[in-house]
Amino acid sequence: MDVAIITGGTRGIGAAIATALAHRKVRLVLNGRTEDAEVTALVAELGKVTETVFMAGDASEPEMAAALVKEATARFGRIDYVVPAAGGPNPGKITDLSFDQWAEAFRVHVDAVFHLFRAAQPALAVRGGGFLMIGSVAGKRGCPSTVAYQTAKGALPQMARALARDHAAEGIRVNVIEPGIIRTRFHAAMTAEAERNNLDNRIPLRRFGTPDNVASAALELLTNPFITGETLTIDGGMSMRMV
Repeated sequence: MDVAIITGGTRGIGAAIATALAHRKVRLVLNGRTEDAEVTALVAELGKVTETVFMAGDASEPEMAAALVKEATARFGRIDYVVPAAGGPNPGKITDLSFDQWAEAFRVHVDAVFHLFRAAQPALAVRGGGFLMIGSVAGKRGCPSTVAYQTAKGALPQMARALARDHAAEGIRVNVIEPGIIRTRFHAAMTAEAERNNLDNRIPLRRFGTPDNVASAALELLTNPFITGETLTIDGGMSMRMV
């Protein structure tokens, strides 16, 4: 049975991907910053379907990446899929941000991917496997007052192409999925006015996405053996419109 490591795997998109993989009997090593009642309940629920391990810690730390890989290989003997899904908002114009705030966006969204790929690469190279980054449509179009977040997310497609090219001979496939406005805690602060504007004027399909919408596409990118170096947008058409 296959094995997946998912950071940020207890909330939102990460949890939806974990659930989708669990129903394919993929064994899971999940990571989140802390363990609370909601996390405990999710891990217990997934544990009814497949073997599931949870490890609390900061996914952007190299020691955490190494610990996740060590746990997966020691317990299950292999790694087939890796999804660095941990993340969070980084608001502010460049004139609002300190350099530390700027660097934090890269630590969470880019450095964490660097550490996890380096740690998992030897195990993924044994049989080949899928590595899926979680980007954002904010990384491909200009958005107001999120310069650090946009720049960090914009780095992921090129990072994926570079890794996909370098590690194709090992059978490691690297792709990016770029969600638009997905109904998770990330967008919990959206005002009623912003919600109406998004539905009426920004999203051609006139609805918000769900974590399951992203997870179904993520499964294809993770498991299809002939897709690598690609970026797939899941945003209801928001980023393709001209007017």
